[in-house]
Amino acid sequence: MIEQNNSFSSYHNLSISLFILVTLLLGITACNQQNQVQENISEQPIPTQTPESDLTLNDVTLEEASEEGQMLWRVKSQRASYLQNQELIRVTKPEGELFQDGKVTYKITALQGEVYQDGNKIILIDEIEVYDIQNKVVIRGQQLEWLTEPGIIIVTNNITGSNEQVQASAQKAKVISKEKKIEFYGQVVAMIKEPVLKIQTEQLFWQIEPKKLLTNQPIKIEQLQDKKVIGSAYGDESEYDLDNKIATLKKNVQLLQTDPKVQISSELVTWNMPQNLITSPGPITVLEQEEKVVLKANQGQGNFQNNTFNLSGNVIGVGQNNQAQLNSDRLTWYFENQTFEAQGNVFYRQVDPPFNVRGPRAVGQLENEKVTIEGGSSNVVTEIIPQ
Repeated sequence: MIEQNNSFSSYHNLSISLFILVTLLLGITACNQQNQVQENISEQPIPTQTPESDLTLNDVTLEEASEEGQMLWRVKSQRASYLQNQELIRVTKPEGELFQDGKVTYKITALQGEVYQDGNKIILIDEIEVYDIQNKVVIRGQQLEWLTEPGIIIVTNNITGSNEQVQASAQKAKVISKEKKIEFYGQVVAMIKEPVLKIQTEQLFWQIEPKKLLTNQPIKIEQLQDKKVIGSAYGDESEYDLDNKIATLKKNVQLLQTDPKVQISSELVTWNMPQNLITSPGPITVLEQEEKVVLKANQGQGNFQNNTFNLSGNVIGVGQNNQAQLNSDRLTWYFENQTFEAQGNVFYRQVDPPFNVRGPRAVGQLENEKVTIEGGSSNVVTEIIPQ
């Protein structure tokens, strides 16, 4: 539908509206010419045509509705020129609205654009802004393609997207209104405001509901404090829960903590930011970088609020400098003083001086080879290895 100064009634089909608009414009022009002859008034301007256009009007409103009569979109423009041979309307400073279930969901502005006569595609360029009314998300760029019937908006060239939680930049963004999702592509950088995180990947899906960031591409997540990196994570897939502030990383996962200096490797890790917990339900390797101690187990959880790491299932601890090794069913590592507590089928072996010892429980330090096996003499077995 097209309106000029709100003087025309609604029409369902855009091409029909244009035909009626041309007819009305011819009538308006003839009437104005007659008035000029009778009243000799030349001060009243009328819509003019540009060389490439068949019809030009000011203050125009274009609309499109579904077969059921439900509004799909509306575009208001300061100036509109109809090009019949290209079957499109060029608009100046357009202001658009995208409807979902009869309600305005997105507002869009630009400096110029093109509305195609079939009503299924709109192209906007220069200073694009897309505003998600319900979720208060703003997307900006320099070029936009609006596929009106599926309700998809594609923004390219210098893309940014933000709300009160997230600020993202990319080479391309796709807004899918029915799925309440924004997809970012190409050199994606997303900043999370609380806690302060920097996310880098090549593809990122922002689910507005239920407030998650997802990717199936390699990703890097950095946690910042006073503009310094205090923790980072890498993985081939990731999901970040914006409400609960929990990152889940999968496949070739690496986590690095600066205090204490720890490197964690696994295939599946959850990183709970508020509780400062790192959990792996599967095989995990922990490298304690200060003392060069490697810990391996079937599963584990690091609590960096109290500087401990709990491991269970086929636990192996190795001091890399002296090659002392500890095996047990369960182990708690204390980062602050580099000590451990091991329980269940404890086996300790060291190279210099060489000896092995077994027992139900052990405490000590691997690097200093200070290990105490506990559990009573009947449960402890010591093997002396001759030189």
